[in-house]
Amino acid sequence: MTGKPLSKPRQSLEQYIRSIGRHYLHAVIVMTLLIAATYLTMLVALDRHSLQQKISFLTSNQFIRFQQLANHTRALMRASADPNLPDYIIGPMRDDIHRAIGDIHAISGELHELDRSIGGNLLERLNPRDEISVELRHELNVRLEDFLERAARIADTSAEDRRQRYSFWGPIDFAVAADSMLMRQFADLISHAHDRSDVSIDNAKRISTGLLALIAATVVLASTFLFSPLLKKLRNEQRRTMAFEQQLTILAHTDALTGLNNRSSFNAALGDLFGELERTGAVFSMLLVDLDRFKSINDGLGHPAGDAVLCHVASALQETLRASDFIARLGGDEFAVLLPGIGDASALESVAERAIEAIAAAIPFEGRDLQVSASIGGAIVPDHASDEAGLMRIVDLALYTAKAGRNTMVIFDEAALARRLEENQLSLALVLAADRNEFVVHYQPKVDLMTGTHLGFEALVRWQHPELGLLPPGRFLPLMEGTQLIRGMTRAVIAAVGRDLKTWKNAGLVPGPVSVNLPEVLLVGGEGYEFFAATVRENRLEWQDFAVEITEDVFLNRSADQILATVARFREHGLSISLDDFGTGFASLVHLRDFPFDELKIDRSFVDGIGRDARSEQIIRAMIHLAQSLGKRCVAEGIETDQQRRFLMEAGCDVGQGYHFARPEPVALAGKRLPQQAAAIHRRTDSGPATALLRRIARR
Repeated sequence: MTGKPLSKPRQSLEQYIRSIGRHYLHAVIVMTLLIAATYLTMLVALDRHSLQQKISFLTSNQFIRFQQLANHTRALMRASADPNLPDYIIGPMRDDIHRAIGDIHAISGELHELDRSIGGNLLERLNPRDEISVELRHELNVRLEDFLERAARIADTSAEDRRQRYSFWGPIDFAVAADSMLMRQFADLISHAHDRSDVSIDNAKRISTGLLALIAATVVLASTFLFSPLLKKLRNEQRRTMAFEQQLTILAHTDALTGLNNRSSFNAALGDLFGELERTGAVFSMLLVDLDRFKSINDGLGHPAGDAVLCHVASALQETLRASDFIARLGGDEFAVLLPGIGDASALESVAERAIEAIAAAIPFEGRDLQVSASIGGAIVPDHASDEAGLMRIVDLALYTAKAGRNTMVIFDEAALARRLEENQLSLALVLAADRNEFVVHYQPKVDLMTGTHLGFEALVRWQHPELGLLPPGRFLPLMEGTQLIRGMTRAVIAAVGRDLKTWKNAGLVPGPVSVNLPEVLLVGGEGYEFFAATVRENRLEWQDFAVEITEDVFLNRSADQILATVARFREHGLSISLDDFGTGFASLVHLRDFPFDELKIDRSFVDGIGRDARSEQIIRAMIHLAQSLGKRCVAEGIETDQQRRFLMEAGCDVGQGYHFARPEPVALAGKRLPQQAAAIHRRTDSGPATALLRRIARR
């Protein structure tokens, strides 16, 4: 089916060209005949003109010989008048007369033959018979013949005869006969022959012009009806071919989504820059850009949202960088920039910082603003690399280092290389960490801000590396993003918390609910729920012994309905749901209204601004008021000073956690802080709903 639409235009064009070929052959035959006719006409015209020119020449020559004959005859008669003139002088004069007479007779014969030849010429036949020329020639011949006879008699007569004749009449009779009528007739005949030649030339011009006009008309008609449509079709076909080739070239070197250069074009540009480096020593730099948490947006809101983010990044880079800089999308959420002429690290850092700032701008999408950040790695050629493979390796190392901090840039240095090697070793070790039970849990208490009473824990994972010792989550969690390792780690954390809860409860301690951060990937299906259910069964615990913390990013997930179903199953068992890092993600009032959670956790970035940033304090008050309006608890994390505690308490926040109360501690140390069951019952009575209500009234 796909082949037919493509073959029809080609077949039609081929048929049209064949038809044009046949008509072109006919046009060539016609033009060839016309050209041949023109050529023959010109030959006939030139032949007639040549004959006419010969007639004019011979007539003029005859006239000249006639004048010479007349002069010779007069001279002979004058000489004959002198009786003492010797005969050796008279004899040559008589010979000149006879030669002139012979020449004139010969010319007359040639003119007769030319008249016969010109009579057979085609153009002469087309013209009316030239009666005047014939009559003039006849009269001239008669008079000329008479003149020649008299001249011959004078030359042949005796000297005495000539002397007597000259002495009686003198030269007058002969002069009149020679100079009067014959000269006029010669003049008329020469003029008429010249006019006749002009007429023949004019006829040849008209006929040739007509034939050339027919040739021109044939060419014009052929061009109009044959060549112009053919050229138009061929031109259109060529344009379509060139457009198709250009489109293929663009597709081969351009990213279809963003319009930037693609990886193939980037590789070619990089090779050109290294070639320029070898020829002229021109330095250049490279930036590698990777988006932070792009997968969350792409999976959460779908590919249209991801496409909008990628197009925004492309526009931000184009607006930030120079026109001479080469920008390419290498694939996914990875972009590359080549910056010719930049060989200074500080200048490269400035460019990277501007790019990060531009990318961080809000992205409108379907009535909401999306936020995205980027990590950038950079390197300078030839300071950091001397070939393409080496440059790509070190820029990737710099990017990897930047990804550990997010929303930052790193220009390559030796320290970055060392960190990357270390990260590679950690990544390899992470694969077996869960199976080797190397993940351990530290607990940070949650307390009542008014009384300092212990209310529960947040479980925070640590990695007990066999060689490097205890590693904080910032060292290994970024290495687990986008992999299946997060599942095994979470399962190990839930299992460890379950065992620790069983130990505490068997010892008569009251740990309160322990919050566990559950990643999105375990909320989409039932796997996360099954982890908790298995731990509850194995350790004979209550569901209320656990709490689940979820980040705002879940609202962007395309599988939000499945996440909501999983959360609903948790709540059916009385398990508390906490919305973590509130204020830093993408939650809207609609999400807060519809999502079944129990408490909001104010992110430490806002708490850190208490006493230093009035805007942070206003945002905290708004969050607390929002939580109270929704009937939810409000938990502040990252409390490090008593000033922060007092501010949060006065603002209406009930629960807090942070270094001000306790650092995250292993299970043994955390257990020492736990109250016994009897004391816990007494404290719960004192801090029951009525007491909490009185505290809130007192604050007001």
